[in-house]
Amino acid sequence: MVGVSDLHGTPVLRLGVKDLPVVAHYIHTHPGLRGALSLLWAVDHRPREARYELCYLFTLSECRDWLLLCTDLQGDDRLFHSITPHIHAAKWYEREIRDMFGLIPQGHPDLRRLVRHEHWPKGTHPLKKDFRWDTVLEQAQGEYAFRRIEGEGVFEVPVGPIHAGIIESGHFRFSVAGEPIMQLEVHHFWKHRGVEKLFEQLRLTDAVPLAERVSGDTTIGHSLAYCQAVETLLGIHVPPRAHYLRSLFLELERLHNHLGDVGAICNDTAYVLAHAHCGRMKERILQLNDQLAGSRFLRGVICVGGVSLNLTDHQVAQVTAELNAIETDFSELERILFANASLTDRLETTGVLNERAAWDHAAIGVVGRASGMDRDIRRDRPFAAYEELQPKIALYRYGDVRARMRVRMDEIHESARLIRDIRARMPQGPALAEPSGAPKPGEWALSAVEGWRGEILYMVMAGEQGQIHRCKVRDPSFVNWPAIQWAVLGNIIPDFPLINKSFNLSYAGNDL
Repeated sequence: MVGVSDLHGTPVLRLGVKDLPVVAHYIHTHPGLRGALSLLWAVDHRPREARYELCYLFTLSECRDWLLLCTDLQGDDRLFHSITPHIHAAKWYEREIRDMFGLIPQGHPDLRRLVRHEHWPKGTHPLKKDFRWDTVLEQAQGEYAFRRIEGEGVFEVPVGPIHAGIIESGHFRFSVAGEPIMQLEVHHFWKHRGVEKLFEQLRLTDAVPLAERVSGDTTIGHSLAYCQAVETLLGIHVPPRAHYLRSLFLELERLHNHLGDVGAICNDTAYVLAHAHCGRMKERILQLNDQLAGSRFLRGVICVGGVSLNLTDHQVAQVTAELNAIETDFSELERILFANASLTDRLETTGVLNERAAWDHAAIGVVGRASGMDRDIRRDRPFAAYEELQPKIALYRYGDVRARMRVRMDEIHESARLIRDIRARMPQGPALAEPSGAPKPGEWALSAVEGWRGEILYMVMAGEQGQIHRCKVRDPSFVNWPAIQWAVLGNIIPDFPLINKSFNLSYAGNDL
């Protein structure tokens, strides 16, 4: 061990590059720790220092505290030891680091490209500091090497990346023998926009609009996670009223997305009536958002230091009145859904992600809680006003489509209750605070928000003169997309749209 330090309350162990896999394996497997890998990222410290840094963030199961492992690659060293053979959840993270930085995880079982598709020229690593953000790449030739199952009666069925309708680009390749799915391989990152590179062109206080657009349906979740990290760096103490308003807007975002998902799951079973009613209720919340903020998706509400919109008590009362009416409607629909035996039969045992597979993938959010993963940042690491609000966590262990729908339905009621509690508890006062300090170049902070899909993580590192040196973004979709490959096994291809909708992961948030 090279040293021990503290990062805003999180213990940091700095290790030699050869020692890190052993320590990571111990943290992951020790019965008293059972650390789940929550984030793995790299930083190019040039031009200030000639080194790369690798950081591994674990969430400990029992106490739900964070533990951070860090190691350095000095000078021209590009090799580090993979932890994927010990910790399955590291697989995509390490492939991403290889693509973006050119650092090679030795011993990784799958070193195919992940983010960089085969038309990218060899040696292109966009997050290295000597790579300009506006570089125009020449197109290279290449073909992705899909994993193949061979044998009599085995067929491959490719789906995408272009789909019917308006969903985003993603490729799914099924291997089937008869009807059951033997293998699904997800090939994404068609929507890669260079988001993390774009952050590095902005000042700390100017990047909120970019965070809002990481995943368009999670405006509040991503902008809040970004702002919390920046506020830590700038020494900003957010006013209490702003904390409550942030929680209110986050729950409104959770509500309209969950309502849409419940309806969409029903629609994929041909239960159109339920879809229509959920769409009606979702639209009421989107129109409410527009009345409050001038944006159906609440763009421009969260800002560094608080919120740009200090709702009046009358406006908050309007919100609770509208949600009371919507919750009454939803409760009636809920009774109809639970009484529908054919719907239950269609959802139960479909797309099962068992508890062990969820643990191995470090599954989070709705997907994780439907498979027994008892994690929710609102309770485990309270932010905004959640320490006072004390949310109740929906938890199921079946891991099927019905369990994922039940988590959403429970959270719809809980979000409505939380907003009523926010109205009763919210203090008076300002909703915005000014910075009280400035970070030194190289200082960084972590932030977590429980968005409607799950845990959103941001690491923001300050650069020179208020610029961003590095911003690592992790949408919950990046964690849960690999897990869907396991949930479909043994199902049939016609089940996939229903399973996929019950996960409802973001392509843009994953691809960045």
